[in-house]
Amino acid sequence: MPILKQCVESVYDQVDRIIAVDGKYKDFPNSKWYSTDGTIEYLSSLEKVELVFSADLFEADKRNIYMDMLEAGDTALILDGDEYVEGSIKKLDKGIDIGLVKLGEPEGKYKRLATRFFKYRKGLRHNGIHFILEYNYRWFNNRCHAVNGFKDKNINTFKINHLHRKRSRTRKEQKEKYRLSARARESQFKIMPYE
Repeated sequence: MPILKQCVESVYDQVDRIIAVDGKYKDFPNSKWYSTDGTIEYLSSLEKVELVFSADLFEADKRNIYMDMLEAGDTALILDGDEYVEGSIKKLDKGIDIGLVKLGEPEGKYKRLATRFFKYRKGLRHNGIHFILEYNYRWFNNRCHAVNGFKDKNINTFKINHLHRKRSRTRKEQKEKYRLSARARESQFKIMPYE
């Protein structure tokens, strides 16, 4: 759970609220439905955290749980439990739909710009692919940019660092097995290039 604490603490004083969805993904190779490592107790003790329980869903469907809790005009930042923010989260400029944020390893090379920081609008949802949002049946983003006329801007005030290397060997193996099956399943929803 230290990895999750680093995630939460990196944003806690910079955001109005945190929506945490606990529960294993459908097809994730693990027998436990919900966290048993103190995660639930830790998150429940934090005033800004809204903890939701939802297990046995595909990743895109699980992400729609928190999408349904947003209001039009909210600014959202998507973080996985093994990621943390380095730097200051600033508001998106007027007229910008997506802030492009560097995503990578701590003290290492950043893999790419990610579309994880955006202004929510009613109807924005994941439709089969966990990193693609759709609005009115059109892609809102690909992995690295806004698409279909939506506007993006590079954000240089913060970065998202991934801590998957700090996970146990067993957990890394489980994540890799799940990642391969999820990508194969999600490919049926691909209607344009991911990048």
